[in-house]
Amino acid sequence: MMNFLQLTEDEKALFASLPAGVREGWEVHTEERTFTDTKEHFATRLSFVRLHDPKLHVFKEQLEKAKSPEEAVAIAGEMDLSQVKQADLAELFFAMGPGPLSLLISKLLKTAKEDTDVQAVAALSLIRGSLLKSLSVHFS
Repeated sequence: MMNFLQLTEDEKALFASLPAGVREGWEVHTEERTFTDTKEHFATRLSFVRLHDPKLHVFKEQLEKAKSPEEAVAIAGEMDLSQVKQADLAELFFAMGPGPLSLLISKLLKTAKEDTDVQAVAALSLIRGSLLKSLSVHFS
């Protein structure tokens, strides 16, 4: 099991506000990398996405129409992604980019009540970190 979180300063404050029992056992590292996304970068990443699950094609079309990271997160929040295969999830997270993932992480930290909620944050922070590392190499 992953026991570390890669969080921004704001996210670290949210994590610190969680009950001690939920915070217990987690090692928090600071995410210092940033990436300023553009609509063009988002559209390009989305154009590369190849999904296997047919129900996700509608989701992709909705993402293409999203006007902001907040709207992309709202669209993702309406989808049940629990049965989506890992390869499709990786494609979706790549397309969404680090901005919407940061919004999801904050949203989850605000509502976290148990360890499984923090495990989801850990997974998303790992994915975001990988995206930030990759994008910073290509777009800095």
